[in-house]
Amino acid sequence: MIRLTWKQKIGAVTGNALEFYDIAVFASISGFISVLFTHQGIEHAEYVVWGIFALRFLVRPLGGLVIGHYAKNHGVRAALILTNFMIGLATLSMAFMPVEALGQYIVVVFLLLQIVQAFSFGGEYPTLISYLHQGTDKVDKSKTSSLIVASSIVGVVVSLVVVYALKEILTVEEMNDYGWRLPLLVGVLNTLMSLYFRLSLPSLPSIKTVKMPMKRSTLTLRIFMVTIIGAVIFYTQNFASKMIGAELTIENLPLINSLLLLFTLALTGWLTDKYSSATQAFRLASIALVFCSIPLFLMLSSGNPIYMALSIIFFTLISGFLLGNLAAVLWQESEGDIISLGFGYNIALSLFGGATPLIVGLLIPEGFTFVGLYVALAAVPALVILSRPNTRINTKIRYAR
Repeated sequence: MIRLTWKQKIGAVTGNALEFYDIAVFASISGFISVLFTHQGIEHAEYVVWGIFALRFLVRPLGGLVIGHYAKNHGVRAALILTNFMIGLATLSMAFMPVEALGQYIVVVFLLLQIVQAFSFGGEYPTLISYLHQGTDKVDKSKTSSLIVASSIVGVVVSLVVVYALKEILTVEEMNDYGWRLPLLVGVLNTLMSLYFRLSLPSLPSIKTVKMPMKRSTLTLRIFMVTIIGAVIFYTQNFASKMIGAELTIENLPLINSLLLLFTLALTGWLTDKYSSATQAFRLASIALVFCSIPLFLMLSSGNPIYMALSIIFFTLISGFLLGNLAAVLWQESEGDIISLGFGYNIALSLFGGATPLIVGLLIPEGFTFVGLYVALAAVPALVILSRPNTRINTKIRYAR
């Protein structure tokens, strides 16, 4: 069995970071897209933009299913190259979109291109999890898992930095005129770099299960329930935090959260592999969220700078242990079945990923207690599932040559 070197793992997740930039940059330039829609006669343009953001998640389960089948039949490396090409093509099309010629149909075109990206990324993330954990020793499971989610956060951070830099260089009029295209062009370059990294990766043998100890529907359900809290935490930390920061007048809260989480992931991955296991660390982090989410969000909204800082630090630390071990837990729960992994993971992302910024936005006026309650309740399904171990210990897996 081929074992990936850390250089190869970093190459694989670098591709993911560059592609996640393409996914995240739409949110980063959403304000300029709203202005663009308004100039084309679209009413309530801001809501239309975030509607596109939410609707694109609906196609992710289909992407996970289709690309999961492709990965099973042609190998995970081939699937990663396919998703790279699809995301890059959609980003290129958005960058050179003929705005005036499309008129109000620009909304439809943006939606279709976002759907293409979401479809391909629906297969990207589960395939990356399978590729890296298939070629990883047990002693490095948590560090590898942390590396995967860290690469996604890097994509978010880079998108924020690129747009911020352009806003400092260009005037508002220039950003509304042509500047919004520039982050997308950066995304095209990212795609080419990602393709280079992925073409240099070794092909791993396809996994063939000799005996499925559980029905695929049961595996999918388990993965779905474990992923719920991961989706809620990731999108609360990296997207909904923009609304939280605006409400509490904390400037650049999304960037603060993302950078702090990156540091935490490096720490939690090392600690978990040295002293615990991915499943145990994930379970303990979920329990901590059930009991601590409401107090931490109350501290965040207290107005006391010390309490607010402590809230951000402790919430990020718990999130690091949970997100950093999510991929390893999902791989373990999938029993090597990439189709169950892709479908279950993306259903959870569709329901709780795209919806979380909207839900948090609706709950904030009611009080941060309810935001904490939402996070706490999201951790319960994973605890239920992990309290009922599957039969993976009896799973027999062989690798096709």
